[in-house]
Amino acid sequence: MPNSSSGSVSCEELVAENAHAINQLAELLVELPGKLYRQTFGAKKQHVIGKHVRHIIDHYMALLKAVNGRSAGPLDYEKREREERLELDNYAACNRLLAIINLLGRFADVPQNAPLEMEHLSDNQRRTVATSIDRELVFLASHTIHHMAIIAMLAEQGGVEIRDGFGVHPSTLRHQKQLKAQMAKIA
Repeated sequence: MPNSSSGSVSCEELVAENAHAINQLAELLVELPGKLYRQTFGAKKQHVIGKHVRHIIDHYMALLKAVNGRSAGPLDYEKREREERLELDNYAACNRLLAIINLLGRFADVPQNAPLEMEHLSDNQRRTVATSIDRELVFLASHTIHHMAIIAMLAEQGGVEIRDGFGVHPSTLRHQKQLKAQMAKIA
C-alpha cells in the first residue's frame, strides 16, 4: 500500500491494515461458540482462544492509552489491563475490538512518523525507547496476525472452518498472489 508520492505508507493505510485484521477477528468471534472460546488446548492446557484475543486487545489498548492520554506516560506493553472478562466472553471481546477500530480511526490524520516514547524492560532495567505511532501500528498489525494464526489453529481443532486469508500477513498474501500470477504466465 505504498503512497504513490513518497513511496512510504501513510498512517491512514496502517490503520486500514490493522482494521482489516481486527475485523476478521471480530467476524470469527461472532461465529465462535462461547465454549470453544474458553476451551483449553495443549498438553498443559494453557492455550485458549480467549487469552490470545485478550492479549491482542491489551496491546491495542496500551497504544491507544499512550497516544490519547499522553499524561498517562509512555507506551508500555507490559502494563496491560489483562481484563479477564475479555478472555471469557467472546461478544465482549468482539465489542471491544470494534471500539478499537473506531479509536484507531482517529490516527488517520496523525502526521507521518509522529514521535512516541515507549518503556522497555531489559535486564531488569527500564529504558525509554524512541518510536513512532506508525512503527507501533506496523508492529501491532504483525502481532495481531501472528496471534490470529494461532487462534485459527485452535479454532480448527475445535471444528470451526476458517476463512482463507485469516491469520495470514498481507505480505504473504501479496507473495502468494505474485506466485500465482507467475505460474499463470508459465502455464
